[in-house]
This record gives sequence, C-alpha cells and structure tokens, in this order.
Amino acid sequence: MPQSVTVESQRATYSYRAADFTPCANATDTMVLQGANGKCIRLTKIGISGSATAASLLDIYITKRTVAQDSGGTSTTPTPTKYDSYDPNPAGKITLYTANPLTFAGVPLEGDTIYLPAQATPAGEPTHWMIDYSGIKAKCPILRKDYESFAINFNGQTIPAGTSLYMYMEWTEEAGA
Repeated sequence: MPQSVTVESQRATYSYRAADFTPCANATDTMVLQGANGKCIRLTKIGISGSATAASLLDIYITKRTVAQDSGGTSTTPTPTKYDSYDPNPAGKITLYTANPLTFAGVPLEGDTIYLPAQATPAGEPTHWMIDYSGIKAKCPILRKDYESFAINFNGQTIPAGTSLYMYMEWTEEAGA
C-alpha cells in the first residue's frame, strides 16, 4: 500500500496584505518585512496590484536591505496573519510607510512595471504581479538578522493620482542563525 505524503510545510507561516493602500507622492520603501536575530525568515510570496484615478504604469522594485533598517518616516506596524493559530507570534515585523523613511544600502531582488487601470472606467484588468518563491528549486530569499529586510520600493517616482494598492507578503520562520 502506498504511503501518504504531506506536502504542507511544518514551518510557521505568516502573511500580510495591505488593502486600499495609498503611498506618499514620491514613494520609496512602502511595505517592509524586517528580519529577526535567531530566526531564518524565508520570503515565499510577494505581490502587488492596484488602480489609480487614470490608467497608469507604475515601476515596482523589491529590494533586500542588508546594512541597516529604514529610519524615520511615518509608519505603522500591522499584525500579520498566522496560518496556524498554534504557531508562535511572528518574529518578522511588517512596516507600512505613509511618509518616506531614510533608506540604506540594498540590492535589487526583483523589478517590474505594473498596469493600474482607471478606477471609475477600467479599460482592462490590473496587473496582478506576484512572485511565488515556494515552488522553485532554488533557495527562497532569506533574512537572518534584525538589520536585514525586504522592501516593496517605488524608487522615488511620482505616484499616480488616486493610487490604491494591494501589497502582499508571505513568509515562513524557523530557528536558525
């Protein structure tokens, strides 16, 4: 008789989705997942979509910061969702910026242009941009220190009027240095 195999991860898994989020006028880091000492935090999925007053294109960048955490700006630290209520509270911290922080050195992880349709009269579907690292044979991007982070960044470009974004990050956590 064949043995059953579970493909469900045993790692604690968390996510956060910012809904109807309006970035500041010349946004840089907007949504940040900060690492934690003593934890191995694997980014498994990251995504973004949205709309604007008029149809627009928006460049997005996913940056891995490895020197120091963002500082300043105006931010909130919302509570991520636990996929299993028995998992511990997440060590990784989500920060949403409504005013630009001071950002430090980082390396680009991903980049793309997304289409934001007009809200009142959409002439097409918005780009639902998502990277799923969980299904690849390579390693997921990993944070191992509290000064490391992944950021959804807009590189200071002018954000289209009336922009409303949905931004998403999913990650796993386990002990490790």
